[in-house]
Amino acid sequence: MKNSQLYIVCFGTTLISIVILLNYFQQRKRKNKMKNESIYESPILIATSACHCLAHVDGEVATARAATETQCIFTYNWTFSNMPEEKVLQTLGPKFLHIYLTTPTEILEQIVPQADKKGYRATVITCDQPHERIRDFVLPLFEEASKNIDPELMKNMSIPNLNIPGIIVKQRFGTGSVTWANIECIRKLTQLPIICKGILSPIDAELAIKYGANGIIVSNHGGRLIDTAPPAIECLEDVINAVDGRAE
Repeated sequence: MKNSQLYIVCFGTTLISIVILLNYFQQRKRKNKMKNESIYESPILIATSACHCLAHVDGEVATARAATETQCIFTYNWTFSNMPEEKVLQTLGPKFLHIYLTTPTEILEQIVPQADKKGYRATVITCDQPHERIRDFVLPLFEEASKNIDPELMKNMSIPNLNIPGIIVKQRFGTGSVTWANIECIRKLTQLPIICKGILSPIDAELAIKYGANGIIVSNHGGRLIDTAPPAIECLEDVINAVDGRAE
């Protein structure tokens, strides 16, 4: 009798353990599916932007969570994010990786080929470069305004991805020329869809497709760099007509 009871207890314990394990793996499978295979009906996405810790201590992690809650894609700015990539990728929901074409080549060759393995759905590139004269005009104003920033706030303004071992910055970010050939170079590094951000004209939309773009984000980057640039919404219809279904 005692042996029978012992067998029943052992069997029951084993059965419970199996149920717990199955439940664990089912939950893990659902999370991975949500993380890597979610499809949203809304066409809205959160475009790339820098330094989210200016708004909240959790920075890009909080933004990524909010994107999932509202069912829109989050675009992670690898270069100028305050939160390291690994923390952001721990959040659920689909994500795009954003890069700048003026990023040093040795960095692009390290991060772009790994994007699909990390679960990103696409690579977003800023495909235009504001004229240096405009940059030089805006920079002194920015530096003057920066003198009034709360020092406590700046403690959360680190750029962790640029401190990764093996990442050596040999040139200043945001400088250098950008041509359509840069897109071809990115295509050699990844099989993910390439989305060009910064298109405002039908001519540039045609060129983007010609050089390998799979998608286009009509954008003037918030109008903060070139005050005379037309609003993106006024350019949208012409770009859509030029693309004519050949890209998203």
